Amino acid sequence: MAMRRESSPSRLAQEGIGGVCGRPQSNPIVGRGFTLIELLVVIAIIALLMGILLPSLHRAREQARKIACLSNMRQMGVALQAYLIDSEYRLPPSSCHCQDPNDHWLRVLTRYTKEPLLVRCPSDKGKEFVDWSRPLSEQRQARYSSFAVNALLDPVHFRYGPNTNRYNNVNSIRRPMHCIWISEAPDSESFRLADHIHPDLWEGSIEYARQSIAWDRHRGMSHYLFADGHAEGLPFERTYTWPGDCYWYPEAAPKWPENP
Repeated sequence: MAMRRESSPSRLAQEGIGGVCGRPQSNPIVGRGFTLIELLVVIAIIALLMGILLPSLHRAREQARKIACLSNMRQMGVALQAYLIDSEYRLPPSSCHCQDPNDHWLRVLTRYTKEPLLVRCPSDKGKEFVDWSRPLSEQRQARYSSFAVNALLDPVHFRYGPNTNRYNNVNSIRRPMHCIWISEAPDSESFRLADHIHPDLWEGSIEYARQSIAWDRHRGMSHYLFADGHAEGLPFERTYTWPGDCYWYPEAAPKWPENP
């Protein structure tokens, strides 16, 4: 008599038999891919998030560059205050009035800092800056730095006489805390090999004045170092009104030149 073969659950599973009425069961673990519509929705969400985040990231980077520039200018101010004590309160000259390149104002200030000064503002998009380790005569098309000194405070200026300029001495400036010595220079080819600006050529024209400095390098404002050694960011219109208050002239006072 033949023995009856028993069916066990394990055997049924091995043979692919199971479920109700002997139908194979589907595997719920197996997933499915994205449909085209779902994929397009995901891409649209990512694009929307990037559109929201990228401007914020750009503003954050610009803010970091702005802070670095102002911090560097404040280092210049600390160096200036130390230099003034040694120079009997005379400001270092621009390249127009120094026989030795080592007497250039930027090199002079560098000798009074613990950390190297940034010759270039992080927001300055200009090219071809001077390599101070090489002779300047080999770099005729380069820029000295992102910054420029006020020529009205140089050792000699024709406005104040042919030989000496008494306003080169900080103690002779009417309001050192309101007299700009360093500003940010424009990143243009016309400013190559220049390290100073001429506010005496701006009289009566704020539009012409704007062409001489980087007045909006930091979102509608720029950084300035004053003759007393402090630095701050200001809109250009705050520094120059004509006639009226002016932060560029060493003899200026409120409502100058009407009430000198």
